[in-house]
Amino acid sequence: MVLVTLAAVFVALLFLIFRSFEQRRIALLPAIVINYFVALLCGLVISRPWAAGDLGPLWMPSFLLSVLFITVFYLTGSSAQRAGIAATTVASKMSLVLTVAFTVVYFGERQGPLGLVGIALAVAGVVLSSWTKDGRGTGRAWSLPVLLFVGNAAIDIGLAWTQRERTTALTEAVLPTMIFGMAGVLGLGWAAARNEHRSFGDPRTWVAGLLLGAVNYGSLYFMVKALAHSGLPGSSVFPLMNIGVILFGTLGSAVLFHERPRPLQLAGIGTAIIAMVFILLA
Repeated sequence: MVLVTLAAVFVALLFLIFRSFEQRRIALLPAIVINYFVALLCGLVISRPWAAGDLGPLWMPSFLLSVLFITVFYLTGSSAQRAGIAATTVASKMSLVLTVAFTVVYFGERQGPLGLVGIALAVAGVVLSSWTKDGRGTGRAWSLPVLLFVGNAAIDIGLAWTQRERTTALTEAVLPTMIFGMAGVLGLGWAAARNEHRSFGDPRTWVAGLLLGAVNYGSLYFMVKALAHSGLPGSSVFPLMNIGVILFGTLGSAVLFHERPRPLQLAGIGTAIIAMVFILLA
């Protein structure tokens, strides 16, 4: 449970850092590019890929996951602008439904009655606690949350499958390093295509990228570790992690940005806590 908690804390920190970018008018894409290379350096220090043995089985999954990371990030920004924050947040969190379904069907994980009730409550709690009043998307704009829903699920499923099928005790720590390295190269090309090179001269962009990169590496590192060593099935890890993100994110928003959850969100948080108890008891 410690690994799941750490993964949730780091993911919640990512949302809080992105929230501060908006306030400080930090160029998002250049900071994201720097973040990927910082995360790569963290991985090289911690995982030491040159001493991990055969990395051949990880190259293709890492490349596909890096493409998903870049694509889903772009979809998140577009969806927030066109469909609204509410639809975007709910679509991102609801992706755990597909992730849990995959881990149960593909890996043959079995959940007892308590576990199934806990997962159902987790979905309800995540939706309620994420819901806001500013959803404004209509018509074709709703195609973006749908794509985001599928994209986030694809990342989680890809991580779960790669960790289970392609990594060893020596190479599992290398997986985040390879993903971030490839994502950094792709992001650099994306920034060049969008002609955003001037923002790299702003010191704030580098400070933001350094902070984001360290936290980003920690989030993926502990997620992979939680899947491998938490002692919990993947169908429990992902709901618990999403619940943790909601709890830590809400607390962080209250402390740093003085945001107060509304009654509906408080009901969602309460539901999520009950869900956590059910899943742990199962």
